[in-house]
Order: sequence, then C-alpha cells, then structure tokens
Amino acid sequence: MSSISRDFRADSKEISGGVVVFREGSDGRRYLLLRHANGGHWSFPKGHLEKGESARDAAARELTEETGLKHERFLADFRERVHYTYQGEGARIEKAVVYFLASVNQFTPVSLSDEHLDYEWLPFGKAVNKLTYDNDVEILRKAEGELGSHGY
Repeated sequence: MSSISRDFRADSKEISGGVVVFREGSDGRRYLLLRHANGGHWSFPKGHLEKGESARDAAARELTEETGLKHERFLADFRERVHYTYQGEGARIEKAVVYFLASVNQFTPVSLSDEHLDYEWLPFGKAVNKLTYDNDVEILRKAEGELGSHGY
C-alpha cells in the first residue's frame, strides 16, 4: 500500500476503524497480526464504519467480529490515520483507516472470522517483519513507542 496521491480523483472514499492489539504475559508483550483471506496479507483487525458509528466504536466491533476478542482498554493517547488507494470493482477507492491501540486479556483465545486465514501473537521485532505493508509497520512502530512512553 502507498500513501494517498493527490494527482487523481478517487471514484469513492471509505473510512475504517482499526486496532493494534497487544497483550502482556509471561512471554512479554505480543501483538496480534491477522492473515487476511483476501490477498493473504498480514495486518491488524479493521473494518468499515457503520452508519452513525465512530472510528473507535468500529475498531472495537471489528476486533470482536474478526477475532472473538474484546478490548480491556484503549490507550487514550493513541490515534493514528493511514491513507491509501486501491482498485475495487473497476473503481479507484481512496481509503482512510483510523487506528487505535488496545490491550486484551492474555488468556482469551482467538476465534477467527471467515475473513482471515491465520493469526499470530508476535513480539515487536517479529511483528514488524511479518507485516505486509509499510503503513502498518509505521503504525506498529508508533504503537510500540506509545507503550514505551507509558511504561509498559
């Protein structure tokens, strides 16, 4: 994925809410990555906003729908936006994803939706190497920095 280019007009625009999920346990901090069935890329839980829904509410809903997990808490200071374009059904789509950072209980099992092929809980260095898109790597780096600044 690439940053949005202003050299063209998109046929439509989308907004999604996403969440960088982490857990703390005896094996340290781990981040949840999902392998998407559509393309096989590794990323974070995310999805379209429903009518009247905030980006944060969408992120929480998508986390539960895609993984069966419920967030314990969102880190209030973390809110990052990513822009990119993609080709969808003959139209160029301009997309913005607003990402949040949330912790989950380390003992709650993941239950994947049909939208995903696999998942992994990975430490930061391995997660950075597993993510498919540079935008997601940057979001993860910011999340790791945010957690460090809060003493996690």
